[in-house]
Amino acid sequence: MSDFVTTIVGPGDWPTVGEFFEPKGLVENCWCTYFRMTSKERSSCGTAARKDRLRELVEGGERVGILGTVGGVPAGWIGVGPRLGFPRLTRSRAAKLLKGDDPERIWSVVCLYLTRDHRHQGLTKVLIDRAAQWARDEKAEFIEAYPEDDRDPAAAVERGSFRGRVTTFESCGFTVVEPRLQSRALVRKDLR
Repeated sequence: MSDFVTTIVGPGDWPTVGEFFEPKGLVENCWCTYFRMTSKERSSCGTAARKDRLRELVEGGERVGILGTVGGVPAGWIGVGPRLGFPRLTRSRAAKLLKGDDPERIWSVVCLYLTRDHRHQGLTKVLIDRAAQWARDEKAEFIEAYPEDDRDPAAAVERGSFRGRVTTFESCGFTVVEPRLQSRALVRKDLR
């Protein structure tokens, strides 16, 4: 789709990002904070505090993800950045580091979402490819994700998952490093 525009979120993008996450918006009340906070921090704050946290990050210039728009209207999101910016990953069994990993050299894709009317058009791959390019531009050695493992048609895959699918990441040049949990996998793309 030629009118799908991806933008690395910057300080001036708050109104559009806010529209994307608002109640009755596309990803209601998430505010892309789940992985950006420890479980204790997240459980101690409500929706308004999560919104304020994301707004402060965006308006403060922290690059928190990539927004996809069609005609200026938010249509997709990929939460991505340096792994160390996502404290919740340190305790995640799906995102467990491999022996010898240097977390300072790894970027993580923590969420991925497209509106219903923009799915099944290849736009997820556009977001993933843009995230990988951004990570490469920032000198990351690897970009990784923790998607649903859909390689076995009989596997029970969470349909509403915000993690993406292994086969989609594979089509973007990621490799399955190892299966994780019952229906997930660690996938990585070498950016060196």
